[in-house]
Amino acid sequence: MGKTQTKQSAAYYKYWGKAGKGDTAERYHLLPYHCLDVAAVGYVLLELHRPMRESLAKLTGINAAALMHWLPFLLTLHDIGKFAASFQSRRPDLFRTLQQRQWERGYSPRHDNLGFMLWRDHLREHFHQLGLLKKRESGDLLTRHRPTALEYWIQAMIGHHGVPPKQEGMCSDYFETQDIDAAREFVTVAGKLLLPPATPFPQPDFERCQIASWWLAGFAVLCDWVGSNTDYFPFSGAICPLPEYWPLAVSRAQTAIAATELLPATPAGNTGLKALFAWENEYPTPLQAHCEQLGLHEGPQLFILEDVTGAGKTEAAVMLVHRMMAEGYAQGIYFGLPTMATANAMYGRMATVYRRLFQGDIKPSLVLAHGARDLSAHFRQARIPVPEQQAVDYGDETEPASSHCSAWLADNRKKALLAEVGVGTIDQALMSILPSRHQSLRLLGLLGKLLVVDEVHACDAYMNRLLCSLLQAHAASGGSAILLSATLPAKQRQQLVDAFSEGAGWCARELNKTGVDDYPLLTHAHSVNVDETRLATRDSVHRSVKVEMLHSREDVESWLAAAVAAGQCACWVRNTVSDARESFVRLCDQHPDWDIDLFHARYAMQDRLDIEERIVNRFGNKSTPGERRRQVLIATQVVEQSLDLDFDLLITDLAPIDLIIQRAGRLHRHQRGKRGIPTLLVHGPDPEGDITATWFKDYFTGASYVYPHHGQLWRTAHLLKGQGGFRMPEDARHLIEGVYASSEYPATLDEVSAEAEGSAKASGSLGRLNTLNLENGYSGADENRWWDEAKTPTRLAEVETTTVFLARWNGKSLEPWIGDTDHPWPRSAVQMRSDLVAREAPTETITLEVIEACRERLPAKGRWGILLPLVADDDDCWRGQTLNKEEEKLTFFYDAKLGMIKEDERQQQGTP
Repeated sequence: MGKTQTKQSAAYYKYWGKAGKGDTAERYHLLPYHCLDVAAVGYVLLELHRPMRESLAKLTGINAAALMHWLPFLLTLHDIGKFAASFQSRRPDLFRTLQQRQWERGYSPRHDNLGFMLWRDHLREHFHQLGLLKKRESGDLLTRHRPTALEYWIQAMIGHHGVPPKQEGMCSDYFETQDIDAAREFVTVAGKLLLPPATPFPQPDFERCQIASWWLAGFAVLCDWVGSNTDYFPFSGAICPLPEYWPLAVSRAQTAIAATELLPATPAGNTGLKALFAWENEYPTPLQAHCEQLGLHEGPQLFILEDVTGAGKTEAAVMLVHRMMAEGYAQGIYFGLPTMATANAMYGRMATVYRRLFQGDIKPSLVLAHGARDLSAHFRQARIPVPEQQAVDYGDETEPASSHCSAWLADNRKKALLAEVGVGTIDQALMSILPSRHQSLRLLGLLGKLLVVDEVHACDAYMNRLLCSLLQAHAASGGSAILLSATLPAKQRQQLVDAFSEGAGWCARELNKTGVDDYPLLTHAHSVNVDETRLATRDSVHRSVKVEMLHSREDVESWLAAAVAAGQCACWVRNTVSDARESFVRLCDQHPDWDIDLFHARYAMQDRLDIEERIVNRFGNKSTPGERRRQVLIATQVVEQSLDLDFDLLITDLAPIDLIIQRAGRLHRHQRGKRGIPTLLVHGPDPEGDITATWFKDYFTGASYVYPHHGQLWRTAHLLKGQGGFRMPEDARHLIEGVYASSEYPATLDEVSAEAEGSAKASGSLGRLNTLNLENGYSGADENRWWDEAKTPTRLAEVETTTVFLARWNGKSLEPWIGDTDHPWPRSAVQMRSDLVAREAPTETITLEVIEACRERLPAKGRWGILLPLVADDDDCWRGQTLNKEEEKLTFFYDAKLGMIKEDERQQQGTP
């Protein structure tokens, strides 16, 4: 293609845009070609992806025809900062070859920041000279401190490396006159190539374009990632006139987009439950039947489905999604779930259903998104191998788009929100409204999709505030959402409806005051009204649970002993890892003939997955009487949700009422013959008698920090003991509102409860503070702190945690705790308190050099975690040391049965 450089070649041919390193160091791609590659991707996407084109047109207020011209043209400016001599000198060899120049000034800002300098100081005036701006718009742009609609579009294009460009620095410090002239010349040619004659930039609503700029930034990131894939856009340094190169770039973009599964599949027409789930003899639950007939509306819609576990909320949500897609009100779905385990389970369920949502013309994509997705065998089997990309080196601290692209094509977590059907943790969606690098791509991925959030009741004050911000942003983009929950407090339901209504631009929607009988309930907010419909539930999920209170450890152990003697299986849910481990060790010592297992969150990932698989096989739906007989499980909150477990006897430490109800769902969960009336045993302090200020803390020292609102805990114990049990769903609303809407508890608990309420309000305020203000637009003038993805706070923990990679010392080198497998280091990782594991502690044997050599093999070379070398202490236990934040040396012990334990805790518990 083309010819070599000549004296007559346009000046912009003397600038490289991408270059290889290592064996490909001499190869490069000219800057004007890469700019057109990315523009071509944008053009083809807008042309072939009708839903995206229409959504962006509606967001920006610009008609689709004008968008088809202006957005690809502005994409050619995304790397305009690379015209800087300071950037070109990052590859002195190419700088000399192409321009016979060198640069002696050294430091250069990132090329996205350079691009905004060039725009601000020179190119916006050039736009005016080219007639690309109407008089009113150009007048605004020439006023440096008065940004306009186009200004936000420009920042969205230039800020394609995940954050807005900084608005500081002087262009003259990094560009020479010939660089500025070359950039102007390229803009002139690109404008003639991509814009119709005499087509100035439209004059859209300023505030709409401010908000829309966040989605435009995501569009720029997406186009740059695809346009940087050297499998489809090979390097070229030969001269080709840009009018001849453009159709070649468009053809390559068509091939690339088809290969990346970005084009939308066509929804199937049959939207019934039987068609979706291939039912033969099954019948819909009342909730499902109502969703099948529910009237739909144009524009954003919010559905809140409250029903008991087992009522078919997931199927009802999928059917609603299908109906919305068939009507043209949505183009896909993202399932946001509270944990990796729930996400894995939902991924497996959707794998059998998702293709029925679409016609067979284009294969729809189903993607799993969470931090440990590569450890899911189901997901790994579904991935399509992608060729390795050529390495590209910029040298200015920006990550090469091709490295993102290769990971993204292999189902990077960010791509999950771009797939027709994405399943992952809610965190992946929440990062779209937090100052997290590349949040704009996640925001774009949700555009036009139905956002489905499960287990909404599990959100604390911080996550609830983030969820409200996400709903507001999603509604502002025209999107709809479905929220699934067991039972929501009325106050939280109102907050969610308020946030969505504000984003949709509706007037305030006041919900009815729900009575104790208003459950199950479907809330449907739309442009006309908000409808609240009380529903029945199916007979099979009606249940009565007897509750007995236990006030001593001896009582608990007596019940466990009776269950084992009767050949039953039992579970004791403890509120802290320390309590669970202490109970496990004591019971093993006192009852060596019992089959006891321990399950909590402080294991290496693979050990945790192995235990999870073992207990699901032992206590799950398909477990046999022989597998269940005389089995005892001591567990923490990890069994509270996600896992389909069924116990003959369930004991739980006192916890908030919604969690007690959730845990009770693991008692007599499946039909297994005659087991009598299910009896839930609640272990904790007596709610009657003399209630002191330390009523709960004296009984559960560690758990008093996990559940700090001791007034609500007293209300929970008081209600359960007073009623002696509950019926579901009849008592659900009464129990939830009886705890969360009441402040009637002993005065001695006022102070600790007020502290907890103040902390919850502070957490909500922090959530509001952390979220992006989309109304400010995608701008480097915003003072938000931008985090890397691994450090973005989607959850507010009581204590900050760090990923710790466990490594065995074999006498010569450090090897991952879990070896001889794929992804050994993620499988060997455990979360630990950051203040305890500030950094590694070298020893005479395991020196700093050994540790550093091993860190090179960790994910991201250990950037987001630390290494914990372990040496054998005995046959089953390994010992390691770290330095805490005070630089004090701490000792930890680890084995696959007990998990990670600190030395002093081990001594206190008498752990062997």
